[in-house]
Amino acid sequence: MPLSAEQRQKMALYVRSYILRSAENFGHHHADSRASARWTHTLNVVKNADLIMNGEVVGDDLRTAVEVAALFHDIDHYTVQLMYHAARGAETARHWLNKEGYDPDFVKRVEVMIRNHHTDLDDDIPVEEQIAEIVSTLNYETRVLMDADTLDKIGVNNILQSVMTMTQNGQRLADIAQELASGWPLQRASLWRQLLTTKTGQALGEERYQFYEAFLQQISTEIAFVDPYPSLTMTQEFAQVAQSIPKKA
Repeated sequence: MPLSAEQRQKMALYVRSYILRSAENFGHHHADSRASARWTHTLNVVKNADLIMNGEVVGDDLRTAVEVAALFHDIDHYTVQLMYHAARGAETARHWLNKEGYDPDFVKRVEVMIRNHHTDLDDDIPVEEQIAEIVSTLNYETRVLMDADTLDKIGVNNILQSVMTMTQNGQRLADIAQELASGWPLQRASLWRQLLTTKTGQALGEERYQFYEAFLQQISTEIAFVDPYPSLTMTQEFAQVAQSIPKKA
């Protein structure tokens, strides 16, 4: 059954408030901006999930369950270490949904999706084997959520988040541009693209990867990484000023 506007609003307000409070309570630097970025990511995942499901044949029950799981999937991003946030988030979602009177079977579906949406890859096992295991062990709706989450790491939002983070860390424009164009961001995006397992998710991932690749390449074309006119040292500045002062006759 689709969610009502009132249900969506209540759920969204709870998740957004929880993310902000936890970022503040756990002492994260720039808590407000971090929480805002995490909420934007959450909304992007909801949107990505909708795009995926629009491209595939899904029923209303699955669509609703994925939407709710997408809203809650990162609710505990700031309360525990990253490797545990999916398990903690599943517990938080289950508790809130049960308290609100949602059907137990529906709550269980959402809980399972959230618990399994985050997977750490093993560097010692070929990526192809790990992806095959994901496809064989996780249900379709969980893979929709995973793809929706992964898609947000390939493209515009990832670039904006990277720039914002590096700016907060005091990096200069040229340094940010050079880091983005260094090659590793594109390698990371290529790996994320491989992790997509739904047909529509893969198509969207390829489209975003092409944009990502073109944008990062354009950085090298347009941005001057090196200043050919290095700043003077303080001693050199003093010497230059001294030389400019007219000598007495």
